[in-house]
Amino acid sequence: MSATWRERLSQRRQEIGIEGPEYDYIQRYIESYCSEADRLCKKIDMNKTVDEVIDAMKDEKFDKFTKGIIDSIHKKRGYDPDDDSKKEITISN
Repeated sequence: MSATWRERLSQRRQEIGIEGPEYDYIQRYIESYCSEADRLCKKIDMNKTVDEVIDAMKDEKFDKFTKGIIDSIHKKRGYDPDDDSKKEITISN
C-alpha cells in the first residue's frame, strides 16, 4: 500500500471534494483504495516505485487520478453517497 497516496489524499481531500461520511467510508476501506492506486501507478511507470509516481504528479493530475480511483472503488464496493442506509449513524445522549 502507498502511504504517500493516503497522506496526499488526506491533504487534498477538500480540493478533491471528499469530506464527511464519504471520507469516513474511504478511511474504513482504505486498503481497497490504496491497492487500486498502487496498481495504477505501476501501469503508469513500472520502473518507478509507487511513491515516486505519486510524488511526480502535480496537484491537478493527482486530483484527477484520485477521483478516478475513488469512483472506481466506490462502484466496485457499491457505495452510494445518497443512500442514507449505508452511512454511519451517531447516537448522542
